[in-house]
Amino acid sequence: MLQDLDALSQRIQQIVQLAGDLQSERRALQARIRQLEQEYSGLKDQHQREQSEFTQMSERMARHEQELQAARDESLEARNSLQQQVHEQQARADSLQRRLEHVDAERGRLRQAAAGAQQQIELILERLPGAEN
Repeated sequence: MLQDLDALSQRIQQIVQLAGDLQSERRALQARIRQLEQEYSGLKDQHQREQSEFTQMSERMARHEQELQAARDESLEARNSLQQQVHEQQARADSLQRRLEHVDAERGRLRQAAAGAQQQIELILERLPGAEN
């Protein structure tokens, strides 16, 4: 019977030892869980900050894209306007060139007519009585 009590005592000591080991392991696991929860919380906060930053960057990029498109549209509109002005000025220059050519031709005819009239006047003056010969 003493042997049974010794065996039981050893068995109880083993159980107490095992229970102590389990409690230590439980505390270690709980500490690890707390550490992992803190890491999770930190990572969650970091993810939220990064998500917020990503959203801000996306919005900023969308605004810049809109501004860029507006600048492109404005540039295209200005280019079209300038091209229209160039065409108008070219047409005006062509018209003025044709008028100048017409005026030059008319001036040439008038010079010829004036020269012919001058010759006729000189001939008439030469035929007048008392003209110097």
